[in-house]
Amino acid sequence: MTATVNQLIGDLSLARSEAIKRGIAVTLCKTEDGAGCATGSEWHKGWMIFVDNNVNRQIDDGETIIKIEQPLDALALNFAGALNHDRYVTYKPAGMVEPNGTFTFCDNRGTDKAKAIILLGTGRPRVSSVSSSNGPLTCS
Repeated sequence: MTATVNQLIGDLSLARSEAIKRGIAVTLCKTEDGAGCATGSEWHKGWMIFVDNNVNRQIDDGETIIKIEQPLDALALNFAGALNHDRYVTYKPAGMVEPNGTFTFCDNRGTDKAKAIILLGTGRPRVSSVSSSNGPLTCS
């Protein structure tokens, strides 16, 4: 689980740095096929990072795909974003993120061994074993 948490931390940091470097929004979204953002799948089925020229949080013709991650083995990964946004994370050119929220990683060991990546508006991810409100993590 630690390696996968670090993988997502790296991808969030990559998206943030690309947004700052390029001076344009960069979105990370869940995907099932590596060709478009998914609405119904879970994050453990894979995700992609792309330059989001029009900030519509969907990959469009002419937008550059930066990275595609393959499905995770034996892990569940969910994202609970502010205002019920759970499909994407978008970094702005100043490095800020929307929405803020929590990625939760779970495996067959249950809630006691769950890990979280918490994103605040500043865009810097942090790893935690509790929720953003210091409560227990939940696995679904």
